[in-house]
Amino acid sequence: MSMYTGIVRRAWSRLAWFVFGRGATTVEERNYRNLLLSGFWFGPVDGGIFNYLPVFLARLGAPASLISLLASGPAFLGVLAYVPGGAYAERHRDLVSLFVRMALIARISYPLIALTPLVLPAAHAPLAIILIWSLAAIPNAIHVPAWTAFMQKAVPPQQRAQLNGARWALLSLTSALCIAMFGYMLDRATFPVGYQIVFLISFVAGVLNLQYFARVQVPPFESASGPTYPVNASCKSLAQDNGASGNGRLQRAANPGLAARITAYLRPFTESRAFVRYNVASLLYRLTLAMPAGLFSLFWVQDLHATDTWIGLRGTVGYAMLVIGYIFWGRMTNRIGHRTLLLVCASSLALYPLLTALAPSMLWLLPAAAVWGFTVAGVDIGLFDMLLATCPEGRQPTFAAAAQMFVSVAMTVGPMLGAALAGMTGTRSALLIIGGLQLLGAASFVLLPSREQERIGAGLA
Repeated sequence: MSMYTGIVRRAWSRLAWFVFGRGATTVEERNYRNLLLSGFWFGPVDGGIFNYLPVFLARLGAPASLISLLASGPAFLGVLAYVPGGAYAERHRDLVSLFVRMALIARISYPLIALTPLVLPAAHAPLAIILIWSLAAIPNAIHVPAWTAFMQKAVPPQQRAQLNGARWALLSLTSALCIAMFGYMLDRATFPVGYQIVFLISFVAGVLNLQYFARVQVPPFESASGPTYPVNASCKSLAQDNGASGNGRLQRAANPGLAARITAYLRPFTESRAFVRYNVASLLYRLTLAMPAGLFSLFWVQDLHATDTWIGLRGTVGYAMLVIGYIFWGRMTNRIGHRTLLLVCASSLALYPLLTALAPSMLWLLPAAAVWGFTVAGVDIGLFDMLLATCPEGRQPTFAAAAQMFVSVAMTVGPMLGAALAGMTGTRSALLIIGGLQLLGAASFVLLPSREQERIGAGLA
């Protein structure tokens, strides 16, 4: 009896810690709890507008080329905005507050999208929605590198993998429940009112998510980047000796041309071998991964005639397996290394478009979703951990922004290539071809360091 009493007490203690913060005495413990709860509240965002916005566009009659812009539009703006956004974030000491402000601005797009069908006819609404969704990439270009930087300081490094696994698992669990509930509701609500309700719920949950992020405490950020063009002593001496003409020469020396400024800005990225290897390997794979972004929802709606309930059930199965995948691969990573993890999971993830294309009915979307959830968890863990390992101390916002810029390049080009391929071969055939290309793209991870190289630091030099 005492054993069961002890189990109940420990369970209640953990629940009280999670819900009320009881027993969280240190800053790290409070950060751990607040980050977990932030993941909980992001579930309705991920299971809501992130999953159902492409379906909404498909039901409005948008073609594959337009739905693909839902991914490539924000990505194109990201290519232009992430590097200056990262540099802007690096100039701020309070990265948590910066993240919260910028993320809130980006999430205002959710209610704006919900209101769009009220002010525009169905024929024009998809393009307006894509424009609103794309413009949110500008504040995202600041808040994403800020988030990456302060997440490194929120908890000790030895707890980071455990936190990410637990947070992503909790996020996936709430997403799975929300996808199922939203799908059930959408089949019974009037179109487009049901979708508008889902998008507004996503906004409220997104604000609550930011409330817990705002409670995270990290030390003020100290940037390691000094002046790009220091004025040397000889220039100063020359100015003093030659008066105004010396000042003119000094000004020209201190303000070089555009090409020199770009070269100096890019030099730190190219000097980090680990960062270059990571981005080359991940860019090749992400390009193939982005290709079917606008095709899945179109295939479900137009080819399989899937209802929102079935689409929600597919998402629930996928996110349930995502929870299992985060737990399983999170424990396996230290045993097999990040390169093996990415090779195995990225190769297996190529089965998802193949199984989807071969599905004869809605029922077969469920095993395809299970494969997606279990394998994409390993890809997430591997890519995120490798990014953190390759960002130099004090330069995390800028380097994270540069990495995100490469992601945006893939997300800009990939969906357009996928839509063009579908236009030539049909959606089903395009998914089959893309599955094969993803298998080839996964081979690029051989460029990453092996587990032995990770241990001795040779691969991250």
